[in-house]
Amino acid sequence: MRSAPALIIAALFIAEMTVTFEASMVYAALPTLTRQFGDPLKVGWLITIHMLIAAATAPVVGRLGDIRGRKRLVLILLALAFVGSVISAVSTNFGVVLVGRALQGLSAVVLPLSIGIVRESLPEDKVPMGIGVLTTALGAGAAMGLVAGGVIVDNLDWHALFWASAALLALSVAAIAAFVPDRPGTPTRRPIDWVEGLLPVPAIGLLLYALGATKQAGWFAPQVLAMLAVSVALFALWGQRSLRAEEPFVDLRLFRDRDFAVANLITVLLGMGTMQIVYVFSSYMQSPGWTAVGLGLSATVAGLAKLPSNLLSFFAGPFAGWLIRRFGNRLTVTAGALLAAAGWCAAMLLPGELKLVIALLCVISFGTTILQAAIPNIVVASVPQERTSEAIGSMQVVRGIAAAVGAQVIAMLLASRTVAAPEGGANFPAPSSYLLTMAVMAGLTLAGAACAALLRGSKSPQVARA
Repeated sequence: MRSAPALIIAALFIAEMTVTFEASMVYAALPTLTRQFGDPLKVGWLITIHMLIAAATAPVVGRLGDIRGRKRLVLILLALAFVGSVISAVSTNFGVVLVGRALQGLSAVVLPLSIGIVRESLPEDKVPMGIGVLTTALGAGAAMGLVAGGVIVDNLDWHALFWASAALLALSVAAIAAFVPDRPGTPTRRPIDWVEGLLPVPAIGLLLYALGATKQAGWFAPQVLAMLAVSVALFALWGQRSLRAEEPFVDLRLFRDRDFAVANLITVLLGMGTMQIVYVFSSYMQSPGWTAVGLGLSATVAGLAKLPSNLLSFFAGPFAGWLIRRFGNRLTVTAGALLAAAGWCAAMLLPGELKLVIALLCVISFGTTILQAAIPNIVVASVPQERTSEAIGSMQVVRGIAAAVGAQVIAMLLASRTVAAPEGGANFPAPSSYLLTMAVMAGLTLAGAACAALLRGSKSPQVARA
C-alpha cells in the first residue's frame, strides 16, 4: 500500500525533529551535568562526540543509503540512537554516558537519507516543498530540546532527558516503518572499496577535533598542528583513491558540477556567517549591562528570547519551497541571503532593547532558514538520484567544518577588544568587538548572495533524476 506524500513527510519530520532534539537537549543540562561529573571540559565531550560522529560518518552513511536502501538505513540509525539513549539513561558513569552519546550521533546522518527518500517518493513538483518542511524540523527540534530540556532537568533527574530522547526515537522508528515506502537502493557495479569509503571518517574527525582543540591550546600548539597534518594527509590519500576509481564510494567528481560546487561554497560562507546566529546573539544578550552593550539576560531568558524566531522559521521552510517552484533556486538563495544580511546590518546598531533584538532574530532566522531549505534543493538538482544522500551528506560535512571554523573566528573577533569587570574577574567583549562581529557576519552573508549569481538558474530537483 502506497503512503500519501503527507504521511511520508510527517514521518520524516518526526524523525528529523527527534534527531535535533537529542542534539540540543544536552545544552540545557550542561550546568547539571557539570555538577554531576565535576569537570566542564569533560562534560563538553558530550556535545563534541555527537558532532564528530555525525560529521565524520555523513558521506559514508549517505552513500550506503543510496546503495542499500535509505529506509532500511534510517531505521538502523534510529535504532542505534535508541540504544545509545537507553545506555546513557541507565548509567552514572561518564564513559558509559559518552558511549551512549556517540551512538546518538549516528542519528544526525538521517537528514541526507530523508532528503533522498523525499526525492524518490514524492511527486516531482512537491520535492522542493518537502525538503523545505524537513528544514523546519531542524529548528523545531532544536527549540524543543532547549526548552523541554530545561524543564526536564529543572524538575526531574538528568537521566530523564535520555529517556525522553529514547521515547521520541521509538516513535520515529514506528512512524518511518509504517509510512515510508521501502525502495531498493542502486547497487554498485563493482565491489565496494571500503578503504576509500572509510578514509573520510578519521580525516573529518581529526580535522573537527583539531579545530575544537584550538580553544584551549591555540592554533600553533604541537598537538593541533599534528592532528591537522594527519587530517590533510588522509584527505589527500582519500582524494587520490577516489579520483582514480571508476566507481568511487564517495565521488569527489560531483564537485565538477558548477551548481554543486557553488552550493557548497555558499554553505561554507553561511556556515561561517549567518548560521552562527545563536552563538553571537546568546553572547550579546547575556553580556552584563556595565559593558555598555548587551542586555544582561540570564541563559534561560536568552533562550526563551530565541523562541519567536524559531516559531517564525517554522513557516520559512515551506515558503522557501514555494519560492523555488515559483522563481527557481538562484533567486530564492539571493532573497534569503539578502534578508539575513539586512538583519545583520541592522544588528550593527547594537540595539539595547529586548524587543528589537527579538525582531532582528526573527529577520535573520527567517532568511537563514530559507537558505537552509534552498541549498539542499540545489545539491539535489545537481546530482543523479542514486547519489542524492551521498551528495547531501558531503554538504553536511562541509557545513560542519565551516561552522567549526566560524565559531573560532567569532571567538577571536569577540576577543579583539574587551572590557574588564569593575570588581575584577572575567573580561567581556567591548561594543566595538560586537560591531566588528556583526559586520563580518553581514559581509559573509552578502558574499553568499553574490555567489548565487554563479548558479545556472531555476533548475529544480527533478531535472537530475535521470
